[in-house]
Amino acid sequence: MKNVKTNRQKDLAKIHIAKKQLGLDDATYREMLMQVSGVESAADLNAAGRRQVLAHLGRSGFSARRRSKYPDRPMNMDRGGSRADQLKKIEALLTVGGKPWGYAHALAKRICKADRIDWVPDGKLYKIITALRYQAQREGWDLSGERKQK
Repeated sequence: MKNVKTNRQKDLAKIHIAKKQLGLDDATYREMLMQVSGVESAADLNAAGRRQVLAHLGRSGFSARRRSKYPDRPMNMDRGGSRADQLKKIEALLTVGGKPWGYAHALAKRICKADRIDWVPDGKLYKIITALRYQAQREGWDLSGERKQK
């Protein structure tokens, strides 16, 4: 029974995300629900109705985005510039050391007093890199692929 409830919740969440993504106002949204499934509220949909509505929204242009392969990876990592380079350096050090992103978040909290590495100011990211490099030296991580600093 729990699986049925979670599927219902996931479907309803997708429907409401689609409503937002497609920019439907409330009146248009309820009219679409009535035309597609004969109900005025998504809460009244059964499993077949939810599938019909999701299929209709898909044909209308909704695309469900998949979750990131690395959910704890900072969202601002793929932007260009110095911050992105520093975050990529942190990611490389974590990978070499076999540490998860949660480890970097813990370092950020301990060293920079920020709950997540995403929230560490640009000028303080070097502290995380330095801590990881010291740990790499202590634990003998293979940093042979690392470029030499001038």
